[in-house]
Amino acid sequence: MKVTSEQQPPREAVLTVELDESDVEPYLERAYRQVVRRANIPGFRKGKAPRRIIERMFGRDYLLNEALDSMVQEVTSQAVEQEKLEMGGIPSVSIEQFDPPSFKATVPLLPSVDLGDYTSVRVPREKAEVSDEQVDGVLEQVRREQAVWEPVDEPVAMDDLLTMTIVGWVIEGDDRREILRSENADYIPRPGTRFPVPDFDDGLIGLSANKQSEFTIDVPEDFENADLAGKKTIYQATVHQVKRKALPALDDEFAKGVGDGHESIATLRDRVRSDLMTHAERTLDAAHQDATLAKVVEGAVIEMSPLIVEHEIEHYIEEREENMKAGRVTLEDYQQYLQWQAMSHEEVHEDARSKVEERLKRAHVLREVVSQQSLEANEEEIDAEVESMTGDAGEQADALRQLFSEPGRRDSIRRILVNRKAIEHLTTIAGAEGAAKKAPAKRASRAKSTTAAKPSRSRAKNPTGSDS
Repeated sequence: MKVTSEQQPPREAVLTVELDESDVEPYLERAYRQVVRRANIPGFRKGKAPRRIIERMFGRDYLLNEALDSMVQEVTSQAVEQEKLEMGGIPSVSIEQFDPPSFKATVPLLPSVDLGDYTSVRVPREKAEVSDEQVDGVLEQVRREQAVWEPVDEPVAMDDLLTMTIVGWVIEGDDRREILRSENADYIPRPGTRFPVPDFDDGLIGLSANKQSEFTIDVPEDFENADLAGKKTIYQATVHQVKRKALPALDDEFAKGVGDGHESIATLRDRVRSDLMTHAERTLDAAHQDATLAKVVEGAVIEMSPLIVEHEIEHYIEEREENMKAGRVTLEDYQQYLQWQAMSHEEVHEDARSKVEERLKRAHVLREVVSQQSLEANEEEIDAEVESMTGDAGEQADALRQLFSEPGRRDSIRRILVNRKAIEHLTTIAGAEGAAKKAPAKRASRAKSTTAAKPSRSRAKNPTGSDS
């Protein structure tokens, strides 16, 4: 095998590879064994025909073509290793000659990163604060969650629980077309509801129990249901029963029934405030990390092969589409997906480019920080992270621990931990008040939290674009 290598900007190596018969022979033999297993050759049992018979029937070119993909992939890896290249992505290969094979492989090299004077980056971290109004809001939420439905002899109000029978229709010429029918159904009117039409829930407000009532709604011209847009809809409703939540008093007895119980309403308020403060600290830490990394990236000089970017764009788009199919999607992802539906393939790529480039820059800046600071994660730290991730899993904890014992998954956790250390290193330098505070090592300690702790259980997003 003859290999020549030439460097070209930005951060690429072009390998020209020429193979002789001795290089090709093992791949031809492998291709023959694949072909003979599926070929039906008269006079021979399946898989037993000699190679000369296969070559006579199908031709050498057929076997060579069968071998080409795996041959190019393996030979390229050998050439990269021979030339001692730091490969940063998937090579792009073009066949120059079929037989004897020769090809060119454009190899994206590991991006180069000059961090510049990143130690001079300063990003002030905001101070976490929790107001009395926030505490009151959480307590009110807990009250509503513990409230019980009780019948009331009053007109319907928002958030009441109704048992009702309702029929809705539109008049089209001389015909009446029914659009809604529900009998003895439970329903809770909410502000801003748009089903079956906008303002439907407002039409229920003020209705009295055990009395048939009728109301009309003029549907806006721009309503998303074109079948009803711009039409007058008529509804006939009979409310059989109205229930309303009876909120418990905010007293010591109420506090004893929240979570694992609290001695008094005062201690419950303290716990709620502590939970809110923990959540606020984590939120500000994440924002500070994100802003710091963005500023370090802004000051860095990064040389990267376009091949790396293009491959990552493809991966990014596939990942979003798979998440959509599986239902794992954020509101931001869903809105982006809807935008992509109206775009061409090229337009989708361009729309994703800026996010992908930023994500790659952040990842390689962190890689450089890890390298410069010789950051590592030992086995004990990986074990602690696994325990933190499985601490709330209950009966599934042992199965998850076994899953995370696999070498590949442990390596993935190791990368997360060293990236986390790199971010902490940057924020320690950039923080006007010193290091960003670390989240507790074990999330299981939050299991006894009240409702106020629920927001803090959502994991902050790693500034690189992956979960930390």
